[in-house]
Amino acid sequence: MAYIENDYISANYIEHEIYFRGNYGAKGEKRAERSKPTPLEIKKNNHWNKVKYYRRLMQLNFYPGDLWTCLKYKAGTRKEIDKVKADIRNFFNHLRRSYKKRGASLMFIYKLEIGKRGGLHCHVVVNRIPDCDLLMRDAWKKATDDAGSIDYQTIEENGGYAGLAEYICKEPDEEIQGQISFLVPEDRKKVYSISSSRNLQRPEPVRKRYNHWTLRKILTGQDEIKPTEGFYIDKDSVKKGVNRFNGMSYLYYTEVRTKMLKRGEGESG
Repeated sequence: MAYIENDYISANYIEHEIYFRGNYGAKGEKRAERSKPTPLEIKKNNHWNKVKYYRRLMQLNFYPGDLWTCLKYKAGTRKEIDKVKADIRNFFNHLRRSYKKRGASLMFIYKLEIGKRGGLHCHVVVNRIPDCDLLMRDAWKKATDDAGSIDYQTIEENGGYAGLAEYICKEPDEEIQGQISFLVPEDRKKVYSISSSRNLQRPEPVRKRYNHWTLRKILTGQDEIKPTEGFYIDKDSVKKGVNRFNGMSYLYYTEVRTKMLKRGEGESG
């Protein structure tokens, strides 16, 4: 019986995805029958895969203490989307130079949004260096004459990696859809598109293929999953079932470092 395991490893997390045929390693394992997914199911599955990707991207490149910020315009400011995009590019160009002067590389993920009153703003995940809040405020003022305030929170203060990934990937609700209905489809995509710096490491799995009787005991509840030394298993992350699209069974779980590493203590960043 062949099992495939994909491990996504970062400084503070190890995500395990295990796929196999049959019902949790039961005797006489056979792949379950596939079913044709509905458009809604396809949409939900695509959304889940997108959330997983950005969660792993942040876990790999950002650390506790790094910032989740919101760049705002002056009240009442209304701009074409391309001009807003130009302001954001100017902001990152100024900020990148400030980081470089301090011997650091700027890393970021950002997403434009439109508020319920029609105001555009930009959410940014950025690596933290000393005085980066002042550097960001200065860069935003230099980027546009319409610069407003900047809100700052650490990643862990705003839902952690999982919460931020869900937020970054969320679709606009009906009220927001109404706010952007005047935009042409191309510009609507620009408002809710996600962008990132090129210097980010991209999540790639460490793949294993093996026959493993011990795993069968775990899947059937005879044994417990054992964490890596220095980590614990997030009980809420443990999920197992059958993927009805491909008939394969799965087991997912995440290990979390007991004492979280900060920037400069890990291998990435």
